[in-house]
Amino acid sequence: MSIRCVLEYRKQIFGSGFVIEKENGDRILGASAAYQVASPLHAELAALTWAMKKALQIGITSLSFESDCLQLVKLIDDEEDWPSLASELEEFYFIRSSFISFSLCFIPRLLNLRANCLAKEARARDICFSYVDPSIPSWLVHRTNLLS
Repeated sequence: MSIRCVLEYRKQIFGSGFVIEKENGDRILGASAAYQVASPLHAELAALTWAMKKALQIGITSLSFESDCLQLVKLIDDEEDWPSLASELEEFYFIRSSFISFSLCFIPRLLNLRANCLAKEARARDICFSYVDPSIPSWLVHRTNLLS
């Protein structure tokens, strides 16, 4: 699963996006927008936690997550102590314990274009919402070529 978070500090909302690609070729798209958080790293962790919750809600308990945020991957891999993220990390580790298999690795942004597109378009809607579905949302039809 690729995840992406897009921030813009001139706005009060940040966008998140993910793409789950199943072994049978099926795909599930996720996009959300939420109120701005303390830092870009807070937003990246919030996006990952949201994607994990959504995966569990649809019955997926084994996943390899990919993120283009190297700082997030290092934070999780090294299990660093970040006091400003203490409650968010506690929630992350609690949710991660529900997975049978969990991994998180870094990928370059160029390999994360679909999740990035979902996150940018979610933020551009300028309202808080959550969308998870195999079909491309109507508000994203104009970007179908990038998401296909």
